[in-house]
Amino acid sequence: MVFEDWYTISQVPQTETPPSQIPKDQVDRFSLNGYAALQTMYFNDNRETADHPGNWDNITCLMKLSKTDLLALSPHKEAESIYNAMDNFPLDGMRGLVVGSTSQPWLEVMVLQHGARNVVTIQRNKFNIQEEFRNRISAIFPVYLANNWQKFVRRLDFAASFSSIQHTGLGRYGDPIDPIGDLREMQKIKCMLKKGGILFLGVPFGTDAIHFNAQRYYGPIRLAMLFQGFEWVATYSADSEKRFDLDTLRLHSGSLFKSTHYTVVLRKL
Repeated sequence: MVFEDWYTISQVPQTETPPSQIPKDQVDRFSLNGYAALQTMYFNDNRETADHPGNWDNITCLMKLSKTDLLALSPHKEAESIYNAMDNFPLDGMRGLVVGSTSQPWLEVMVLQHGARNVVTIQRNKFNIQEEFRNRISAIFPVYLANNWQKFVRRLDFAASFSSIQHTGLGRYGDPIDPIGDLREMQKIKCMLKKGGILFLGVPFGTDAIHFNAQRYYGPIRLAMLFQGFEWVATYSADSEKRFDLDTLRLHSGSLFKSTHYTVVLRKL
């Protein structure tokens, strides 16, 4: 069971400072036996010392923000791609999940603006949600989810994640080193979605590679692994409200270790 496996890995003691190199005995697993390029780009964003999330007690004001002003809260210039995707896949009355939100609840507010009834967000930090919205936004810790997964399995209509999955398992945020951390996270999401449930997923697309411990880049090999159990329905960029076809030429249009965040809409099979 993916939740039990994740919990076991999460209990391995971690160093206070994230590692700067992949453990030698795990290099082949991280690099897909040499297929994915490896390079160092180091960050120490351990959440134990990170700033506490803000504006969770001010959801009313955030709900009134325009598209432009809401996206300004995101640290990602390409986050407009997930907004464009939601414009084309309404969430009216749905219950969903946000994975890996930032210090500002921009993605949680976005799903509510697009009609979601309520949303659960998975966070490592404690924060105070505005009382008037506690029936629409709730927060759980990853360990709580792992120990109480039965409450969530096949219960959710949608999930949303932007620029988060690619970091999982690299240790940058104090998380355990795990060569398949991103794949494990995707399987957890799949377990929580109902059959036919929708996942809005934004990750860096390019040639398969890893900047350790910064992030992964998703090319054809890792994408196929990431999307296991899902149907790829549509792809959106920050440049247009219309979907587009992501072909090989566009996927590899940048140089190695260069990427573009697109949002894909996936449907659980």
